[in-house]
Amino acid sequence: MGKIFKEFNEEKWEQVRTHPYFGKLRENTLAMAEEFMRKDPMVIKFSMIHSFVASGNRERFEGVYDDYINRLNCYFVSYMLTLDDKYIEPLADIIWNICDFESWSIPAHVKEELSIAERRKNLDLCSTISASRIAEVLYFIGDKLPALVQRRAKEEIQYRIIDSYRDATVERYWWLESKNNWSAVCIASILTTYLCVATEDEIKTQLPRMMKSADCYLSGFEEDGCCLEGYAYWNYGFSYFCKFASLLNEYTDGRINYFEREKVRKIALFQESITLNENQCISFSDSTVEFMPLGWLSHFLKGIYPELRLPKIPPSDYAHAPLRHILWQNPELSDATFDASEPARFEFENAQWFIYRDKDFALGCKAGHNKEPHNHNDVGSFIISKGGKVGFCDPGVGQYTRQYFSSERFSLMLCSSRGHSVPIINGEYQKNVPDKSTVLISERNRYAFNMEKVYRIECLKSLVRDFECTDTHIRMTDTYEFTEQPTSVVERFVSLVPFEVSEGKIASGNSTMYFDKARFSVSTGSETVDRKGNKRGEVYYADLTVISPKKNMTFEFIFD
Repeated sequence: MGKIFKEFNEEKWEQVRTHPYFGKLRENTLAMAEEFMRKDPMVIKFSMIHSFVASGNRERFEGVYDDYINRLNCYFVSYMLTLDDKYIEPLADIIWNICDFESWSIPAHVKEELSIAERRKNLDLCSTISASRIAEVLYFIGDKLPALVQRRAKEEIQYRIIDSYRDATVERYWWLESKNNWSAVCIASILTTYLCVATEDEIKTQLPRMMKSADCYLSGFEEDGCCLEGYAYWNYGFSYFCKFASLLNEYTDGRINYFEREKVRKIALFQESITLNENQCISFSDSTVEFMPLGWLSHFLKGIYPELRLPKIPPSDYAHAPLRHILWQNPELSDATFDASEPARFEFENAQWFIYRDKDFALGCKAGHNKEPHNHNDVGSFIISKGGKVGFCDPGVGQYTRQYFSSERFSLMLCSSRGHSVPIINGEYQKNVPDKSTVLISERNRYAFNMEKVYRIECLKSLVRDFECTDTHIRMTDTYEFTEQPTSVVERFVSLVPFEVSEGKIASGNSTMYFDKARFSVSTGSETVDRKGNKRGEVYYADLTVISPKKNMTFEFIFD
């Protein structure tokens, strides 16, 4: 067994304690610890747990749960920053409190009808992460904790995670062979927990299963590194994969090194391709509009792949950051090495994403299909940035509720095609179907594809969307072919800022779209949506309704 957690060493901690780069993090962490110690966490009530079943609300429970884990992280890091024993008692208390939880899983991930024993040992994102955080405390400073707290924490971890994972089957836990972020997050957390608490025999017995899950996760990426779940889930899932791969590399003394795989290198470079300007990025699937690179992850990857270029990333000042979010940061890499708005062209062929940046503007568009991971019905969706500001957009991720991950998903505006800049034909939105587009033109500054298959409208023979980028503008052309005259065709455009409509043009942000006013009647409106993070706001839409729809039609829209 090789030395693990190599980044956890006195030299690195001394840098964290003294270097100006970490100054704000130190200040915020210690201030937050003082605030936490002044007020006890809320008691978790049954009504909080039941609120997910009762109303679909996740935040009522998860906000309180997160507070416990944030306190755990904060007290641990505060001790490491100061070596002051005053943080040990509240740390022991919060570990004891977490051990009292009826389940370490969140209500969205564990059914109420399961037996108490099954609920207690359920394996999900949150139970495995929480266990890993406690396990790291035990591994590094466990001898500082009261003996009873140590014993109880180890026994809870043994029952809830180590024994539970030993007995886990795919029939019970689908994520064991999942191609999405779940497999990476759970396996990274489980490996961390095993290495900190389990016996050597337990580790060696279960390691092949963990690697199988990691391989399943990687298989969910395209060969060119595209993350179909969206950039936010690249940040989330791939960061945990990196934790897993790093620990495995250390544990095996370099004999198993996932970072040597070419596919992993390409996944690591994905972040460079999805920026539209310094602050905004491609927001397809369940991703955010805001470009929020993780400094600690970017710095870690830069250490492995020297060719990786870093975006502008401010020092982390997160007051309750987990260990690697701190220890993987490198003050020597604080300067950006690429401009997020520099001219570039990227195409992810199988995903059918096209990104084009040139001078003052950028375009991101997608074809693909409507059965993608964290899918939105969004074939043909596009985003335009001008002057460092997105106007016409893909609104991105919504608030996670029970309804969001149910059969009701595509009734929600942010997941439905009605919340994207795509046509509404004969009153019909796109369907949640696997029919994939065909890319018809792929040139340096031009990208065209068909999108009729996702409408499942019998009389719609063909619909081709064609983007062409010039030095001065972006041209989008939609060409329709019907077998009979359609009853209605509406070209919908969406934005997170209100539209300004005038004769033959519509402005959004810094972009203005020009169209043939003689062929359309224009109406605008908005719909209130809940965005992730309990953010409520409007999605604005402009509907250009074709005045006289015909069997064969071509419409041109110019954005400058």
